[in-house]
Amino acid sequence: MVTIEVHCRRFGYGPEHYDDFATAYGYDVTTLTGYPTLRDLRELRMVTTNARKVHHAPESIHEVLRRVHGLENEDLGMRWRIL
Repeated sequence: MVTIEVHCRRFGYGPEHYDDFATAYGYDVTTLTGYPTLRDLRELRMVTTNARKVHHAPESIHEVLRRVHGLENEDLGMRWRIL
């Protein structure tokens, strides 16, 4: 469920898409007290997975570095480009 929220927010689907999902599922993962930790771990995993693949897709380095910069600055609203 965290992955779906992250994808909605980071890839531009908007909060309404996540809200529709949470309503249909019957639970909003963002209400968990531990949600910020789960969110941060998921986003870090997404960045490190792509960073590991840079040698196969060197053109992705700019997006990986942009994401790292966003994480360092706690920019939760930064849209990411799909790699």
